[in-house]
Amino acid sequence: MYPSQKYSKGYTLLEVLVAMAIFSSMVLLATMALNQGLKQYHGLMEKGINFWDRAKGLWIDGSFGSVLDYYVRRENGDWFPYFYGSQERISYVSLSPLAGDMPVAVWIVKERRGAGKYALVYYELPVYTKSLKDLERDFLLGAHRKGNSIVLLEDVENVGMGFYGYDTPEQKSGWFRDFDAGKKLSLPERVRLTYTGEHGKQALTFGININSRRKGGYNEVY
Repeated sequence: MYPSQKYSKGYTLLEVLVAMAIFSSMVLLATMALNQGLKQYHGLMEKGINFWDRAKGLWIDGSFGSVLDYYVRRENGDWFPYFYGSQERISYVSLSPLAGDMPVAVWIVKERRGAGKYALVYYELPVYTKSLKDLERDFLLGAHRKGNSIVLLEDVENVGMGFYGYDTPEQKSGWFRDFDAGKKLSLPERVRLTYTGEHGKQALTFGININSRRKGGYNEVY
């Protein structure tokens, strides 16, 4: 019998090259799949953000469109529809709440976020049968922050507010920087928000559907 012989067998150069080619192809395919997945993820995120912004726009449009003819009374006994608009906040009563199904008192407030940066924040509380004093107290004492809220605009600049309506005592229509329904004896017809954001200067205009100049004579009738 012949003595047993041991043979050592290694990888040939061709086998190594083939293995490297297969490995490189797998890495390339995995990288492409990862990039595609990330691209789809970012696309969905952008669509989600755009959808959320669009949803907020539609909802706040409905909130303004459902402003309620909510009459309050001054200390002297005069009645007027509740609405207050300035360059710092907008207050009204709406039938379209953020949550629930009850009419709400609304405050849209411009809040400072930093050097020249602002946010526009929506707050609401059930209105029940609040008087003018109750509504003013809720804002001055910060009770409006205890209800539902949502940030409408974030990190924007040059926030401005405008109000188009009829000034009953002056008997004229026009755009105003401030709109106190207690003085004008009517609700505004339109509200315009202007600001500078990442896409430059923007303007949003909202309509108020419930309005009538006959409200100027409310005190004489009632």
